[in-house]
Amino acid sequence: MDPDKIIPDLKRQEIEILTEERFSKIVREIKLPTTYIGFEPSNVLHIGNLSSSIPVIKLARHGFRSIILLADLHALANDKGEIEEIRSVAKYDRDVFERVAKKMGVGGKIEYKLGTEFEDQSYFIQLLRLAKVVNFTEAEKSMDEISKATMSRMTASVIYPLMQALDIGVMGVNVAVGGFAQRKVHVLAIENLKKLGYQTPVAVHSGAIIGTDGKKLMSKSFGNTINMDETHESLEAKIRKTFCSPGEIETNPILSWYKTLILPLTDGNLEFGGLSISNYKQLETAWAKQEISPQEFKKAAVRDLGMLLL
Repeated sequence: MDPDKIIPDLKRQEIEILTEERFSKIVREIKLPTTYIGFEPSNVLHIGNLSSSIPVIKLARHGFRSIILLADLHALANDKGEIEEIRSVAKYDRDVFERVAKKMGVGGKIEYKLGTEFEDQSYFIQLLRLAKVVNFTEAEKSMDEISKATMSRMTASVIYPLMQALDIGVMGVNVAVGGFAQRKVHVLAIENLKKLGYQTPVAVHSGAIIGTDGKKLMSKSFGNTINMDETHESLEAKIRKTFCSPGEIETNPILSWYKTLILPLTDGNLEFGGLSISNYKQLETAWAKQEISPQEFKKAAVRDLGMLLL
């Protein structure tokens, strides 16, 4: 594996690597490096989850061992249901993600793990050790970033980020992947896992996707998602209703989807009402000049998301 080829491929998406120097060292020195991203199996995955998974998908293509953690105990700690219900959702999410992975050329190259497969007695002994070296406020602030809230919570909300950090160490992860909301947890892991004898990971972060309403980030909680299990009919119906003001950039969900998901996974030019576009800057400029109509943009989004999902 060659970091000089892998890093530019990753940077087709707008990402942060903590740090590129350590990433290059891992690629050069470790025969089979491991990467992962984790999701709570509390509902069907959406394209925001897929977007944040792009580095894991690309690293799988480059020969990394790639893991999707379907974090059932995390979901339990975060009050997302009882364990059997959570595991049922996890199985469905695994099947949905693998179907999309096959379309991206990494079918069979992704490992899917439940937290309960390795979060055993020895794990929780290590969790207590980690809790003794991490400042309470640091853990609390990490969860604030994930949940986007500062209200008081149950004690589990402080345990949660420690579990995320420890997962990285226990699974032997070299490159931890997530959205920018995971940044504080990953920094916590970078600074503290070595105190327990684990290797220091690299972290890769990507931006969030705007929801269909054009007002909030895509989230199951806001009901503004494009899910990974959409049918052609449901995808078309959702995009038809998606906010798409002519020439508007900052609040345009479809523009956000092309920037963070579609273009980073697309080779070659895309057509928008007869206009050929090969990169995001061209697309943003054409949209700002209103060279692409909302109707043309939505039609293209149905086509291009359909290529990824259906």
